Amino acid sequence: MWSPAAMVERLGGDEELARQLITLFLGEYPKLMDNLRLSVSGGQPDAIRRAAHAAKGCIANFVEGGGPQATAFRIEQLGTAGALNEVPGLVAQLERELDALARDMITFQESSCES
Repeated sequence: MWSPAAMVERLGGDEELARQLITLFLGEYPKLMDNLRLSVSGGQPDAIRRAAHAAKGCIANFVEGGGPQATAFRIEQLGTAGALNEVPGLVAQLERELDALARDMITFQESSCES
């Protein structure tokens, strides 16, 4: 899962940069999810694969393995294989995971502003 301390450490202790990256993510992840949902509704495996790959890459900036990154990777794999039966449930799971990540990020942003 995401750790604000680990993120700041990876950024050489630059908390301001971490906050800027979080702000960008919070603005972009709803668009990534919209694109993924649209791809799923279109039923095109390659579009699903591409959308999941983009989401996975964005998430990887914050979460190393597991959680939402693993879920996006699984969706990407299923899109590559053309096996779409599990994809809608995984998209719902990814949305829940990203919503939880966003809540954690917002809490971090708010605590950083108060210090």
